[in-house]
Amino acid sequence: MSASRRRTVIVSVAALGVAFMLVLAAGTGPSGIVGEMPTSSPTGESLPLEEQSLTESADQADGGPNSDRVNDLTEWLRELLWFTLLVLGVCITAAALRALALRLTRDLPDKQLVLDLDPLPYVETGRGALRRDLEKYGAALAGFDVRNGIVRCWVLLEETAAQVGVTRRPAETSTEFVVRFLHTLDVDPRPVATLATLYQEARFSTHELPDDARARAEQALRLIDTDLDRSAAT
Repeated sequence: MSASRRRTVIVSVAALGVAFMLVLAAGTGPSGIVGEMPTSSPTGESLPLEEQSLTESADQADGGPNSDRVNDLTEWLRELLWFTLLVLGVCITAAALRALALRLTRDLPDKQLVLDLDPLPYVETGRGALRRDLEKYGAALAGFDVRNGIVRCWVLLEETAAQVGVTRRPAETSTEFVVRFLHTLDVDPRPVATLATLYQEARFSTHELPDDARARAEQALRLIDTDLDRSAAT
């Protein structure tokens, strides 16, 4: 465990301990230790009438309506104090747990996209079919409607993949299928990602496509074509 993580854990545990003590103190509260003055002696015998009168007089001097109001105010302030401590303990506990969760989340590795690629039996056949159909992809993109052109281009890529023997898996989307096919051919993944993003936006969004959507799709096709030529030369 790193030093920073140890510090975070120690602070979190200390905060939880303080919060627990505050909650425990709030739940316990003060216990009354002062009761009424006895009217009998420790031996159980009743006090003489004169002493009882003196006791009652002292109680009346210390009690009365004003004393009751003071006692009520004191009790209310005491309950307010315990409630404040309870809320403070809950807040400290929540803050400590949140800090610990954020710390642990930052330490987790970033999720990476992993494609399960099956080797294509005839990679060169796939490259040749892709190079052969590039004109059809470009013609689809040159159509009047940009959205339909991009979708049509992607459908043609699906058809090319099926023609060379790539089988679409049951749980695989159209995007994943074509991306897997192109990655199997070892072409540059950057234009493939650009084309896939444009297809998803054209297929599933309802807003207007950017003005450069057609140009970006055509540029991606040119880069794929260039990479195919480079691979063939190599």
